[in-house]
Amino acid sequence: MIRGKSFFLAFFSLTLVISFLADQKSAYAKKKGTENQQANSKALDNYLKGRKAYLLFTPNGFKEAIEYYSKAIEIDPKFAPAYAGLGEVYSSIGYYKYEVREDYEDYFNRAYTNILKALSLDGNSRECKRALALNYLHLRRLKDAEAVAREVIEKYPDDAESYYILWAATGQNPESPYIKKALELNPNLVLAHVGLATAYFFKKGDYKKATEHYRKALELAASPQLHNYLGTALRTQGYLHQAVTEYKRAIELDPNFAPAYMNLGITLFFLNRFEDSISYQKKALLLNPNYPDAYYYLGRAYEKTNNPKEAIKHYETFIELAGKYDRYAGYVASAKESIVRLGGSKR
Repeated sequence: MIRGKSFFLAFFSLTLVISFLADQKSAYAKKKGTENQQANSKALDNYLKGRKAYLLFTPNGFKEAIEYYSKAIEIDPKFAPAYAGLGEVYSSIGYYKYEVREDYEDYFNRAYTNILKALSLDGNSRECKRALALNYLHLRRLKDAEAVAREVIEKYPDDAESYYILWAATGQNPESPYIKKALELNPNLVLAHVGLATAYFFKKGDYKKATEHYRKALELAASPQLHNYLGTALRTQGYLHQAVTEYKRAIELDPNFAPAYMNLGITLFFLNRFEDSISYQKKALLLNPNYPDAYYYLGRAYEKTNNPKEAIKHYETFIELAGKYDRYAGYVASAKESIVRLGGSKR
């Protein structure tokens, strides 16, 4: 559960009653009407370009989407879909930052501001409702995400992203009809392939299926994150050299992508390249000092290279960071045993 703040205090759904005069009698009114149509057309064009970029779900795609959506708003400050689009982008970035233990709150705050603005302009539109559902999903408000996604689907049964949100909010079962429907409606929905791959990996332990969907997502839109995910799926199946290749591709795309350095270091450890493992783990921690895994494998690598002092130090840091997470329980026990074996104090 995300700590700290509740980013959504309230959302207001407003219905805008817009009336148009059937007969524009004055030349001035006709001129203004034409100008508005041209502005709306330009705003829509930028919005659609932003959507295309956003749906790649890559760092560059997000950056381009923000630029296009912002341009649409500059052209038409009341164009609700562009605010909704910004909300989706910032929410997606915030969720990713949260997952990799980087600062995320500012992105969720931006998502909140833009989605609130979108809802105030057009609270019942597909775009605004979908953005709200996605943000609820990212904030782990799963019941709310499910309810809003169902609203969208009831009115727009062809909305693939809302089926994805509904699937993600209701357990992420790889066999669920919701994810199948999402991919039936849009076989190239990157987010659905990534989500399905992750579900196969963690929920089913089907690493082959996970690999297939990560590869499909990469065919659609290469990103450092996807190369990193694919590398881990390959490593888990024992394809260590292929995993190394994927992590290096991630680093080529983003030399500051800390998770790839960490996972490359872990993989090199299993290849008995301990000095190289240490080097990459140190690089990961320079970029982001919040990865328990990096400290654990630094401890193991230092132990393998007969440096008990450094091994103990990194094991202790690992225990401090990882102790509150149940999934690290086995590693914490192993680290404690290693500390005692190396002559450190019992904890």
